Amino acid sequence: MDTALKHAFEISQRILINSVKYPTILGDSYEEIVNYYADELSKYGIHTTIHRVPREYCEKVLSRQFNPEKPRYILIARIGSGEKVLQFNGHYDVVAAGGGWLADPFNPVVTDGKVYGRGTTDMKAGIAAFLATMIYFATISKEPDIIVEGAVVPDEEIGGATGTGYLVNELGSRPDFAVIAEPSGPGNIYIGHRGNVWAMIRVRGKQAHGSTPWLGENAFEKMIVLADYIVRKYKPVLEAKKSSFKYEDPRASSPTITLGGKLEAPGSINIVPGQVGFSIDRRLIVEERADQVIEEIKGFIESASKELGVDSEVEIVEHSNPVYVEENHPYVNTLAQAVKETLGVEPSRTICVGGLDLKYYLAKGIPAVAYGPGEVNTAHKANEYVTLESLYNALRVYVKLVEFFK
Repeated sequence: MDTALKHAFEISQRILINSVKYPTILGDSYEEIVNYYADELSKYGIHTTIHRVPREYCEKVLSRQFNPEKPRYILIARIGSGEKVLQFNGHYDVVAAGGGWLADPFNPVVTDGKVYGRGTTDMKAGIAAFLATMIYFATISKEPDIIVEGAVVPDEEIGGATGTGYLVNELGSRPDFAVIAEPSGPGNIYIGHRGNVWAMIRVRGKQAHGSTPWLGENAFEKMIVLADYIVRKYKPVLEAKKSSFKYEDPRASSPTITLGGKLEAPGSINIVPGQVGFSIDRRLIVEERADQVIEEIKGFIESASKELGVDSEVEIVEHSNPVYVEENHPYVNTLAQAVKETLGVEPSRTICVGGLDLKYYLAKGIPAVAYGPGEVNTAHKANEYVTLESLYNALRVYVKLVEFFK
């Protein structure tokens, strides 16, 4: 390990450990962590700009449960000069810690080559890796002959509208190539991701006192009948569809639907429920479009309800299209070359099972992929961790990508 790279790796560890200490959940500690990143970069003469997302914008695009009144911040760091812009992107928000941790999730523990804490894998290690990459080039004698940007954004975990969405759609960021430092695995590049349609299905009956159920119509019982119909009739149709793209998990090559992640009920034991609801989470393969799937869902629920004698309605809560970049796009090939020369493996190019902020770049015609450090199967779970080896390898690949990028 050369001296400059060793120093950058040490810096990346410090940035990761310190950043995990900020519980950046739904607007909390956002200003503090962005200022921390800016302070670290300023030590090495790296220029940074912090943009506050306007409150009215947040209140327009975020539901009340996401604390839209709390300020959101985007940090943009920049080094180098030239016509081409290579941008690294990372979100600093994390999901709630939950239970089951062996230690304080916001007081990171380093043991056996692993850093434990909420957000280590998803995705503060990725941010640490690309900020350390920028610091590496700021501390060696040769400045990049391209512009290298680091975009640190909020709210990817709740859709990204006030983070990467604002960066691209409102601030007008237009890099030549964007690499989101999400945990992809060292030998894998995400060239796209599945889409989603989220909906609430509400079933109506007639409310009555629990002591006289014959005076009511039990919406819960009707809901069970409808949900069972969806499982028996709709799921097999989706399972029969197959995508022609390669997914990180082959089981994701078919559309999926998940029922009941969220439930609505009156909340009193001694009544016949007059209205209840349940959610559906429909995931789209690359060949599908969200507007078509919305009509498919509405049509299926309407037809099923008529057949079953159920009074129902569908509310679409959220939707986004699947996206992808051509797997042999020249910039994707450059990243693949950087991975191969650094790690000695030819990386796979797959569609991510979940959703990413890639959609904002690709919707504007900006080539973008996701590649970064982390242990994919620990994200959002108790005892989340990232290995130091993964962090180091991502740093090396990013350095090589900057050197190769033309």
